[in-house]
Amino acid sequence: MNNKYWEEEIETMPREQLRELQLQRLKKTVSIAANSPYYKKVFQEHGITADSIRSIEDIRKIPFTTKADMRANYPFGLVAGDMREDGVRIHSSSGTTGTPTVIVHSQHDLDSWANLVARCLYMVGIRKTDVFQNSSGYGMFTGGLGFQYGAERLGALTVPAAAGNSKRQIKFITDFKTTALHAIPSYAARMYEVMQEMGIDPRRDTKLRTLIIGAEPHSEEQRRRIEDMLGVKAYNSFGMSEMCGPGVAFECQEQNGLHIWEDYYIVEIIDPDTLGPVPEGEVGELVLTTINREAMPLLRYRTRDLT
Repeated sequence: MNNKYWEEEIETMPREQLRELQLQRLKKTVSIAANSPYYKKVFQEHGITADSIRSIEDIRKIPFTTKADMRANYPFGLVAGDMREDGVRIHSSSGTTGTPTVIVHSQHDLDSWANLVARCLYMVGIRKTDVFQNSSGYGMFTGGLGFQYGAERLGALTVPAAAGNSKRQIKFITDFKTTALHAIPSYAARMYEVMQEMGIDPRRDTKLRTLIIGAEPHSEEQRRRIEDMLGVKAYNSFGMSEMCGPGVAFECQEQNGLHIWEDYYIVEIIDPDTLGPVPEGEVGELVLTTINREAMPLLRYRTRDLT
């Protein structure tokens, strides 16, 4: 294994070769998705088959999938596999604004997801010799189990501390000599306050050196402040439950923007009004297609995120 890459061949793949891999996986995904009640109907209406996809650009023949479509087909209308035979885990969004969006995973999907998260963690310098503490909620929220399985795949010693109880989190950090921590930015700042109350200097009294942050908006200034407080390097993480969870895109040690894993996702940036593609470098809505998921593929999912 290379000292910089978890999977060097894939992570350094020439663009032309990557596009070939994407096309092959897209065709396979379309043939799998055709088994779900929702996509079966959509494909019939639009005359879409795996054979009708001859280039990556042909993805535009497929209509967008929205959160409203997922809710209208709740809970299992988008599941392509046999739930009883192949389904091994369900995750869902919080559903704070109504019906939650549900994702069903097969064992292949969970293995692929764990590998992606391991790839992300490896990219920021986390190794099997690290102690990785996860302060995310476990359960239906994907940040808990997503990072847990990824850190285990990497071979790190994991501390599934879960959310809350800051004094206990800090005790684990000091006693277990935690070197890498996953926390939302506001909670990382809160932990620093509690450390100060407890008379603990994170630079002197802990082994912390890497922080993974995400799941809530934060500025570059906030990130730098957290780094200064805790004496760590803080890396941005991007994911969403509809795309598995964490592991969609991640920063490397340059801390200069996110790398999106294009062997797992096809990325489009569209104009939210015209729904056409925007030119390189212009702001538009992020649209993602899963191309390595079996139980419940999502095609051209409108994330509502501007990038």
